[in-house]
Amino acid sequence: MKMQRQAAVALLGLATLALIGCGGGGKTVKENGGGSDPTLAFRVVYTRGGDIWRMNGDGSNVQQLTNTTAFDFQPTLSPDRQWIIFTSDQAATYSKQYRLFLMRNDGTQQEQLTESTGFEADPAFSPDGTQVAFVSNRNGNDEIYLMIVATGVVRQLTNTAAAEQTPAWSPEGSRIVFAATPSSTENTDIYSIRASDGGDVIRLTSNAATDDSPSFSPDGRWVAFASDREGSKFRIFQVRTDGSGDLQQLTNGSGGEDGFPVYTPDGNYLLFDSDRDLDSDIYRLNLSTGQTIRLSRSYDPETNPDTRAKKTRAGLRGKR
Repeated sequence: MKMQRQAAVALLGLATLALIGCGGGGKTVKENGGGSDPTLAFRVVYTRGGDIWRMNGDGSNVQQLTNTTAFDFQPTLSPDRQWIIFTSDQAATYSKQYRLFLMRNDGTQQEQLTESTGFEADPAFSPDGTQVAFVSNRNGNDEIYLMIVATGVVRQLTNTAAAEQTPAWSPEGSRIVFAATPSSTENTDIYSIRASDGGDVIRLTSNAATDDSPSFSPDGRWVAFASDREGSKFRIFQVRTDGSGDLQQLTNGSGGEDGFPVYTPDGNYLLFDSDRDLDSDIYRLNLSTGQTIRLSRSYDPETNPDTRAKKTRAGLRGKR
């Protein structure tokens, strides 16, 4: 299987990304795609009913990629969108034992990447596609690890008393943002560290609520995240990455909860999961106009939207 990993790395390409515009939540327009957005020529991978699916950026051309009795979730696309790493309990020997798997973007050539007796989850491709950041408790605590995709070599990046989760890379690959819970008596906030050695820790949020599932904007200036700081329901916010504390609320409303935000490659939109219309589906927020469009429509919960090299986790309150 090592040759398959090396082939995946050899095929990876880079993309130039730029964030354009920002804004707040707005009116929800119920649509189900159909080619009405020719400028959104990108793929979205996501979780539906315990399997991995993909669709176009306008909600059209829906395709199922995995079909197993296992729970497959948290898909993350390689920068060239040819490969997907995801979390699964396919090889579990006990309940909720999760490991990382690699496959082509059409669901073929599946390969198990990790074999720890603990859990591995929250995978995130580096911008150059050579590494994957993920969370593991293999040493007794939820820490962030880095894997070289071609060789499978793993090194531990964080070593703290906190429980780290949902790592995401900055566009140039120099930093990793993540959510962390320092202790059982403290809340979850968003932090940023150097990807090379885990140093230069910057605390981006500090709130009595839960801040979770961070994602870098394509220009690296913002981090979107989900938080229940407004009225106990999760909404999407973005905060400056410079540590200034500059914060913007992106979604609002009285119904449902929003989570798992990820910017589109062009920076014009933000995808997220929400159950605002009773079912849990994928939505797309126009960051310039505030208009929100529903991309998927299913009775099965749909989460973890990913347009490129971003990641999310199984549930805002955890499904490990």
